[in-house]
Amino acid sequence: MSFQLASIGDRFTAQFIDGLVALAVGVAMYLGAGAVNLPLELAFLAWFLYLLFCDGLPGGQSIGKKFTKIAVVNVETGQPCNYMQSCVRNICLIILGLIDCAFIVGKQRRRLGDFLAKTRVVRLS
Repeated sequence: MSFQLASIGDRFTAQFIDGLVALAVGVAMYLGAGAVNLPLELAFLAWFLYLLFCDGLPGGQSIGKKFTKIAVVNVETGQPCNYMQSCVRNICLIILGLIDCAFIVGKQRRRLGDFLAKTRVVRLS
């Protein structure tokens, strides 16, 4: 499959937007949980789950990726990223942070998480 790779700028913009979305999800859950006397830890769980699984949303596009017109796809099939691949690629980012991101400057522009999940981030036409 032949795809144009997403730019590093688009990827970081999408990641920033997804961070804001995850924060909004966490805040909404915090306020909602507090209003109905549920454990406030649900807010952390909601934030964490969005960050883990957001790239498995339809089309392999998190909200940030949809905004920047990029998507996560399977390297071998070109199919959109699934929830398991999203989890694998994003757990690496959460745990390794900048170490994971350092791989993005390579020729393939794939983070360590992308290599492990067999994904790449591409530009949509």
